[in-house]
Amino acid sequence: MDCKLDDALVDAGLQSSIMDTATKAAGDAGRELLKLFRSKLSIRRKFDYPGSIVTNADERAERVILDRIERSRIGGCVISEEAGTVNFGSEDVVWAVDPLDGTFNYAKRIPYFAVSIGAMVHGTPLVGVIYNPILNEMFVAGRGKGVRLNGRRIHVSNARSLNNAALIFDWWSREPRIPDPLGFEERLYRHTRSLRSSGSVSLHLCSVASGRFDGLITVFNRSPVYELCAGCLIVQEGGGVVTNSAGENWEMLTGSVLAGGKSIHAKLLSMINSKED
Repeated sequence: MDCKLDDALVDAGLQSSIMDTATKAAGDAGRELLKLFRSKLSIRRKFDYPGSIVTNADERAERVILDRIERSRIGGCVISEEAGTVNFGSEDVVWAVDPLDGTFNYAKRIPYFAVSIGAMVHGTPLVGVIYNPILNEMFVAGRGKGVRLNGRRIHVSNARSLNNAALIFDWWSREPRIPDPLGFEERLYRHTRSLRSSGSVSLHLCSVASGRFDGLITVFNRSPVYELCAGCLIVQEGGGVVTNSAGENWEMLTGSVLAGGKSIHAKLLSMINSKED
């Protein structure tokens, strides 16, 4: 990442202030997205991966979030999907912002998208907020504080077997440990009850954190921090395990992302390590 953190002391007051700002920013951006959802969109192609697009709604929602962060007394450095790195006079806090996760869905009028805002201090995720404006669902996690959905505590599922598990699988690029994502997906189909993907990584992670799905694998060669920071913290604070495909800390942002309860995560990691069916 381009931003470098200093050694400012992190306390509960800072965490609370960040959480308040992130929650308000996500709500503001979500309402902006709802306003534009049925309007005529300006769509242009991006070149970060095949088929990637950006719309004026992405940019409007991002501006709303950046304005809210800039107006706060927290400041910090923002890493956002569209604007890149933006410095508001401090590097104490790094904000990881995806103003519209699920742009393709949004552009096709598929009502499955979200605003994702994470915040890190000393390189460690401290706050994660993800808002689904269609369902008015606000997921809020603070490190060491658990995770809540609209104020109610949520937790990952207690599933232990892949045979009865409902999983999410999607892939954006091949990576060395999963060089054949479609072949791996076929293996997963043979071992699980259900396999789905709906086009929003942040909402996928929230679905695991809330127990709606039992686990997920998202195949990346290098994971984008703006897409993962909030969601991975939300899963962890919901009692789940999140790593890359080598079983290492996801915060390394290398390789794919695996998430689920302890048993399901272990079984998914074992499948990656095994070449057998």
